[in-house]
Amino acid sequence: MLKYLLLLSFCFIAPVAKCQTDSLTKEEKRLLDSMFKNDEFIKLMMKKDKNYLDLSIGIGNGAFSQQNNAANATEVNKQLIYTPAVTYRLKNGLSFGVSVFITGDSSGKPEIYQGALTAGYDYYGKTIYAGGSYTRYLSNQNKYNSKSLYQNDLYAYLKLAKGILQPGITLGYVTGKYKETNFVTFKRLIHLPNPPPNGRDTLIIITGKDSTDNKTSYFSAAATVGHDFAFYNVLSKKDELDFIPTLILNMGSDKLTQIHTNKVFDRPALSSRKKSDYSNKFQVQSIAASLDFTYMIKKFFIQPIVYFDYYLPETTENRFSAIFSITAGFSF
Repeated sequence: MLKYLLLLSFCFIAPVAKCQTDSLTKEEKRLLDSMFKNDEFIKLMMKKDKNYLDLSIGIGNGAFSQQNNAANATEVNKQLIYTPAVTYRLKNGLSFGVSVFITGDSSGKPEIYQGALTAGYDYYGKTIYAGGSYTRYLSNQNKYNSKSLYQNDLYAYLKLAKGILQPGITLGYVTGKYKETNFVTFKRLIHLPNPPPNGRDTLIIITGKDSTDNKTSYFSAAATVGHDFAFYNVLSKKDELDFIPTLILNMGSDKLTQIHTNKVFDRPALSSRKKSDYSNKFQVQSIAASLDFTYMIKKFFIQPIVYFDYYLPETTENRFSAIFSITAGFSF
């Protein structure tokens, strides 16, 4: 299945990139600067909106979710991930996309570790922007793949369309199953019968490959505040630069069920550790900042995004993470 997805999206790019931030086309926005100074504006307003096909390719380090950077920030991979994508956007706000995620395997050779099918809806009104999407991730569930944690990804957003400060909220829910393997060491104290008469205690060390079947879920909610900046005629008479800085307060809860498949856990001494459940209650998790840029000229667009996240609860891991992506493509 993944091979077919790659054929559909080869030579293109980007995680369902949104190259339009409101209901006006690029040409309409350019003409707004002159505010009804000529008949061309009126003629353009009489034209109907049209459907768009986006062909794009992106590069970044967000391994898990196309939309939800709070989920991506739970574990940032140092490997670069390439994401070719094809997205069809209807004039009624619906969109459908297919993409693949490519990165280096253990030997450094490029491999597809998951594909994605996305359906979404975006509404750009005079007072609010709102939308949602569902993404189904496709991967080999029989393969040990810690980069493909989720199979189901729901995401929704709502924010004010105007104002110096534009508050908003986002909701996300991801679920998935994956296999993982690690080398582990166990220590165990045993009693030996020799030397007589009482014998002796000795410590033995068991090392081996520990494989687990994992089931995970992550719910996120965020309060956001930002502002949409738009600049026209930056480098050309038919270009546009959009800049959206956003401050984010991330909240969420997560759950992980882990079952060890190594037969060593069938022994009575370790059977109680065969299955483990971990969870974090709903709480404030991090503060974040997002810087979104989109430059458009004619049919071409490029979209750099940088996301900084600082984890607040107590942890022994690095609290700070940075996620970036650069998407480029054409819109027809």
